[in-house]
Amino acid sequence: MTLTDEKGRMKIPERIREELCLNAGETVEIGTEGKKITLLHSINPEDFIARMEGKLKSGTRTVSPAEIKSIWRM
Repeated sequence: MTLTDEKGRMKIPERIREELCLNAGETVEIGTEGKKITLLHSINPEDFIARMEGKLKSGTRTVSPAEIKSIWRM
């Protein structure tokens, strides 16, 4: 398999794109961990909060979107 084209672009195999729920044109953050390349969904704080609302719990209480936002800004 060819890893990159002449412009350095890489094709992510369909199996991996499906596993990570990556869609054409989506923005991702690219990083490294040692000799590994990492891809992370790029998400702004407001979208993260909207997706997580009601899903996170701390002990017996639900964590509010405002609390999540304040943690994100740290």
